[in-house]
Amino acid sequence: MIIDAKTSGTLSTLKFTLADCRNVMDDHSASMDRIEKSHVENSVHIRQTPWMFSEEGINGGRHPIPKSGVVDTLYDALRDGGNEVLLFADENSFFHTRLYYLFRLYGHSPFLWNDSVSTLRDLVAGRGNAAPSLDDISIQAGTRMPSADIFRSMEDVQDATGRHDVLLIDVRARKRYLGLEEPIDSKKGHIPSAVNIPVSSIYKDGIIDFGALGYLRTELAKYNEIIVYCGSGMSATPMFVLLDKMGLPVKLYGGSFSEWITDSDNPVRTGDTRLNERMGRTHG
Repeated sequence: MIIDAKTSGTLSTLKFTLADCRNVMDDHSASMDRIEKSHVENSVHIRQTPWMFSEEGINGGRHPIPKSGVVDTLYDALRDGGNEVLLFADENSFFHTRLYYLFRLYGHSPFLWNDSVSTLRDLVAGRGNAAPSLDDISIQAGTRMPSADIFRSMEDVQDATGRHDVLLIDVRARKRYLGLEEPIDSKKGHIPSAVNIPVSSIYKDGIIDFGALGYLRTELAKYNEIIVYCGSGMSATPMFVLLDKMGLPVKLYGGSFSEWITDSDNPVRTGDTRLNERMGRTHG
């Protein structure tokens, strides 16, 4: 469930654990500095590893999706006596949507805060339960498979490229999609047939604007499946949340572009695609 300031009355009837997902990408020290400077009362910080990605994950790429045991362990710890789990992060973030996606991937039902941290801080002042400790926690052995309803592997994407009933959406910045620059990965460009809708275009005042792609609903609804991807499966999760909220059949390619390029047989395209023009995209 997704809530914001307008629907925050829901919180008054709940026992909840506040899960602070604010982080600096791949930098634990900087992440902890950020949390210490603006701690939210009774919240517990969720580290990137092992909770948001893990080297021993289910896919390749830079930020592999953790196995079910890791995600189940975290969710059970946050539930702590039957509490609901409320995920939040900074404005323009994808860390809370990443964890929201992971919980749903393995059958859990968290709450996602889609509003400012300052608004949440005011709402929960003096409320909420003491945060559980995640230190020295034993991770469960887990062998459950991710939900095929919202996950796609590299093999799935290989089969999907070129299919007229499947739409691939690359949410990275325009220049990375076109292959004009690549600050992280070893190859430039995008997966063949993908269109480009930068994730930055769906934010308004720092939060996801669920009306941002309303003008594309008719076009998007033509597809039997929509697969979103980014560089490593992190920043595509806000787009997943938005399209899912729109009721569209969206999946996340977990390994994303950084996994795609590990197979030398996988083609990579540069430049634009005509489908972008047909869909009426305005590129940033």
